[in-house]
Amino acid sequence: MKIFMKSSFYLRLLPVSILLIFSALIFSAAGVMADVTKKTVPVADGKPAIAKKQPLKKSEQEKILGRIRHKYSQKESFSGRFTQKTTYTDSNETTLSMGKIWIQGPDKMRWEYQLPEKQMLISDGKTIWYYTPDLNQVMIGKVEDIKEARVLVNLLAKLKSEQKGFKLDLTRTENEITVALLPLSDDNAPPFQSMEMVFSTSDLTLKETRMEDLFANKIVITYKWASNPDSNLPGVKFSFI
Repeated sequence: MKIFMKSSFYLRLLPVSILLIFSALIFSAAGVMADVTKKTVPVADGKPAIAKKQPLKKSEQEKILGRIRHKYSQKESFSGRFTQKTTYTDSNETTLSMGKIWIQGPDKMRWEYQLPEKQMLISDGKTIWYYTPDLNQVMIGKVEDIKEARVLVNLLAKLKSEQKGFKLDLTRTENEITVALLPLSDDNAPPFQSMEMVFSTSDLTLKETRMEDLFANKIVITYKWASNPDSNLPGVKFSFI
């Protein structure tokens, strides 16, 4: 097996879809804002209905952020499956990827892409391994050396309403809470153009992650979590040998 120790420069060259997976747990937050927006949702009679996103008071926003921070700072384990849809702006092509995911708070994760090709990305919170079986190759890096990882890893566990470099917009409907993250204009090297995380209102389960990368490609990941996730995942799940 060829094993390469990679610097932050080389790991920045990873497919953005791979880097995006860090957003499944974390996002860096700044000033909380909320307004009234609308989206169209289907109804039984075939006519569209409008679901209003409710404006939230500062105290309500802080309460929700605190609940998210508490939920994902615990050493609780989650497992399930994900589907990733990537739309490329230059060609308007769309690709579909599927695989398995394991997460253990606050910063351990394992993504196994199974279709259309096998790939693995694993982190124990300090080290990142990116394995491509077809190339029989591993790329290894330290979280602290990679800006994208520093921004994203351990995000939800340390979620706060103000953090330099980002603006956070939190809105809510009856069934969903959406947290949108935008880099501020003075950031010369942002990790993405925009990102949204959609949670279930009832229990703050992560339902979907949406991102627009620096090339305006759009990436949407939906999650289907197991009803009885692994309670004691072995440590080897979050390291690569």
